[in-house]
Amino acid sequence: MKYILIPFRIVYKIYYLFVFAFSLIITYPFVYLLLKNPKRFPLVFKIMRIHSFFLLLFAGAPLKVIGKENIPKEGAYIICPNHSSFLDIFCLYTIFPNYFVFTGKKEIEKWPLFHIYYTSGMNILVDRKTKMGMIAALKRMNKELESGNSLAIFPEGTITKDAPYMGEFKSGAFAIAIQKQVPIVPVTFVTNWKILQRGNFFMGKGGPEISKVVIHKPILTNGLRKENVEDLQKQIFDIINEPILSSLK
Repeated sequence: MKYILIPFRIVYKIYYLFVFAFSLIITYPFVYLLLKNPKRFPLVFKIMRIHSFFLLLFAGAPLKVIGKENIPKEGAYIICPNHSSFLDIFCLYTIFPNYFVFTGKKEIEKWPLFHIYYTSGMNILVDRKTKMGMIAALKRMNKELESGNSLAIFPEGTITKDAPYMGEFKSGAFAIAIQKQVPIVPVTFVTNWKILQRGNFFMGKGGPEISKVVIHKPILTNGLRKENVEDLQKQIFDIINEPILSSLK
């Protein structure tokens, strides 16, 4: 059966690659000019929300969000989702209405067109290969939280090859949350891996489907210390992982 679906998956991926590339080419000049001024970052954020909505629409991936009422109405917090598909970023922009800053791996600066959202200073690039790069990223994250801006951090660091099974979490998001005493909002992408799976272009899953997302209740960090980072990390991992495991039964 899986071999019968291969031609449809290939056609879908080619189609969506074209949609994504074309949309970037159309919006790039306008966004490029706006990103010249940091004061316009919130405006660009709104544009990205609209852009992301249409990217999900053309992907044939209508959102089904469970727990949307758990999104904090005010104050800075850290959005902490699993990373299972390239669609995850579009979902976050569509779901969370208030301005937030994304963190991403340094390799993004090599991505054609899309890199502008990170190299412009709107979002944060993390160079995990150098100590100075990590320190610079942490300073910027602290600054954004102090300014009242939330952060979106994928604790796995990248899309795992075994998605939907999650990879090991890195401690950065949890250490920052404890340091700044801000809540963490765990997010589970349950079905995105089926819509646009990373990996083998021919065998990887791909095709229209409902994008099921679970927004969990915020986890408070008030009173936690450095020595609590590991426990917090495990707690968040288990919370995010539960809907994934339930969907696979």
